[in-house]
Amino acid sequence: MKYFIVMICLAGIVVSFDSCKKKGVRGDSASIIGAWELRQAQNGMVPTKDFSSGNGNIFKFSDSLYEKYTNGNLIKRGHYRIVNDTSVASEVGLVVPSGQFSNRIIFDSDFTSPKTFIQRSNNTLIFLSGFFPTDGGSRESYEKKEDHR
Repeated sequence: MKYFIVMICLAGIVVSFDSCKKKGVRGDSASIIGAWELRQAQNGMVPTKDFSSGNGNIFKFSDSLYEKYTNGNLIKRGHYRIVNDTSVASEVGLVVPSGQFSNRIIFDSDFTSPKTFIQRSNNTLIFLSGFFPTDGGSRESYEKKEDHR
């Protein structure tokens, strides 16, 4: 009988530790792993600009590291993480359909910069940041590059 009670207590402890996992941190950064090339950018009042293939503006993501290239030159590298964040509508000032842009990417543990929200759909990765009603919003659309191994 004592053995049975001890086993139930141990099972309860295991379950309680499992329920204490970090909430809000996405474990599936695999959804953006790879190389992404810029296809469209819209900043503030500037009209949307289209970019052709081979433009050299690329984000490369691994499990927790990123590299950003502009015109083929590495300009920044560091760590990133993806967290659940459903405050996109209030942060960017747009009406966003429920379930979209519910994840945010944090570069180099920078929690003071404006939030950057991401949405992955098929071969497209979109970044939203800034506040659009004051012409401070930014939207960048990237296309997944094929692996050339």
